[in-house]
Amino acid sequence: MKHEIKKISKIVDELVTFFLKNDTDEIDIKIKKDEKNIIIKIVDYNTCFNKEDIDCITKLLCAQRQHEIEAYYWQLAGEIDSDSELILVGAMIDKAKVKIVDKNLCIELIRYR
Repeated sequence: MKHEIKKISKIVDELVTFFLKNDTDEIDIKIKKDEKNIIIKIVDYNTCFNKEDIDCITKLLCAQRQHEIEAYYWQLAGEIDSDSELILVGAMIDKAKVKIVDKNLCIELIRYR
């Protein structure tokens, strides 16, 4: 757990960068830590993403956590200017839930401790 706080910060940074690059007007982020999990919730209000975009986001975030990639590349999060920011986020989390609620894109990321 040596770098856990920095890893969470990098995940949030990637999410914020992704949404701002895609013309998001308003987002909320909530981070909750408990004994077993760290939960990151983000809401993109009045999302501009269509169903195809959301399916792609879901696919990237629901990739299986890859401890090997995380161990070597987590420090690069936020440093690479590409369209695949969410690939590293997907490799650093254990679960993702992506859904539309009242025109808002709601994402919940769960990282096991």
